[in-house]
Amino acid sequence: MTSPEKTQAPRWRKPPRLYEEIARDLAAAISQGQLQPGDFLPTELALAEKYEASRTAVREALTVLGTRGMIEAIHGRGSRVLPRHRWQLLDQLVRLVREDLEVDRSLFELRRILEIEAAGLAAERATGAQLKALREALAQGRVCAERPEDWTACDSAFHHLIAEASGNLLLPQVMESIAMLARAAALSTAREPGAIGKAMEYHEGILKRVAARDPAGARAAMRSHLLGVERRFLRSPEIQAAARRNGAGPRQEVSGSRKGRTES
Repeated sequence: MTSPEKTQAPRWRKPPRLYEEIARDLAAAISQGQLQPGDFLPTELALAEKYEASRTAVREALTVLGTRGMIEAIHGRGSRVLPRHRWQLLDQLVRLVREDLEVDRSLFELRRILEIEAAGLAAERATGAQLKALREALAQGRVCAERPEDWTACDSAFHHLIAEASGNLLLPQVMESIAMLARAAALSTAREPGAIGKAMEYHEGILKRVAARDPAGARAAMRSHLLGVERRFLRSPEIQAAARRNGAGPRQEVSGSRKGRTES
């Protein structure tokens, strides 16, 4: 009597995460012209109902599309499809901030001018709903911490929420105008070991002072964060190499940093 033939078990495959499926479906709709440049995507709630998913999964999918440069978030209106020539714009901006040293110097200086005061105003004016949104943005950042490109979108969202919480009607629009450039600078160092973890610590410190209604503490926390990010950026091998190619010599530590303060 022969033993029954053994059947080989099918190879296990990791199922795709739901947000990846949603992102893939929406990207296909955009690529195939079902959604045209300038069109707004359905609301998060409508997409959640369509895909039988949580709004968190929908937000992660939209973050993926935003990272690819296929959509942009418009404050108070939703996500708008961008023209095809804008797709992957982030990659082009990364090259720009690595090569044009005056651009990155001006960017970090402008961010200090805008965001330090924004943090102080947020500590004075943030509503309960805005504090909740900031906590959710922090949580989303932890989810994206292993995916640098996605994390830079979470980083951008956190800083935009601080601008909104400042209560200044114009500041979020000003911040939006430099958001992609700021993301490109963040992506230049986000893949370095420990960079995202350190940035998340700073975000937590900023939110702690905002929630405590401590304007001076919030300003100090934001200042430390932005100076730390700039120091890491200027010390990165690619930026140092770009400085040498441009005949500028090694980049110097950012001005305004306090003696003895370090950022790992």
